[in-house]
Amino acid sequence: MAAAMASVARPMSETRLTARCTIYCDWLVSLIIATGVVFAWRGAWNICDSLLLPQQPLWSAAARLIGGSVLFVVACVIQPSLAAWARHHDRTRCLWLVDALYTYLSFWVSMLTWNGVWYIYDQVVGMGLAPAPPDWAHARQGAISHALGLLLLGSLGALRNSVAAPMVISSDAVAPIFGAGVTAGGGASPKPS
Repeated sequence: MAAAMASVARPMSETRLTARCTIYCDWLVSLIIATGVVFAWRGAWNICDSLLLPQQPLWSAAARLIGGSVLFVVACVIQPSLAAWARHHDRTRCLWLVDALYTYLSFWVSMLTWNGVWYIYDQVVGMGLAPAPPDWAHARQGAISHALGLLLLGSLGALRNSVAAPMVISSDAVAPIFGAGVTAGGGASPKPS
């Protein structure tokens, strides 16, 4: 009887260990994904800082906000057509490519909107960027950072994590996030006790 109990207890402890390892690996992957998002955003932000009307910071910020807003409208207008198209092409590699391109468009909507609002606020309160000539070296470093971030996110199948408001909006009207799966993996987040 004791041997039977030991064999039953052993798989349970191995299962718990496997679950814990899965949770910790998910946390690690989440931090790696966050690094990819930071690289992608930082790079795009630096490209804009370096090349988009750097001599006129307020106009540069306004151009970013307007550009993000226009791209937002474009993304909203094409989304229903893309969704209808996707229903008929749900098993093709082309679907992945179209989804990745739409996600990349959504990334620029998010980044330009945030960047524009951020810098307009900075200009209004007198803390904005100083006028400067275009900085190609800074833009090149931004392009490298952006590409590395996208490569990291793409290799992890996590491109959508680069998107933020206004493309992704969550409501606080649903249940608290404390019990939600907030990790990168397959829902192996710890359950609230």
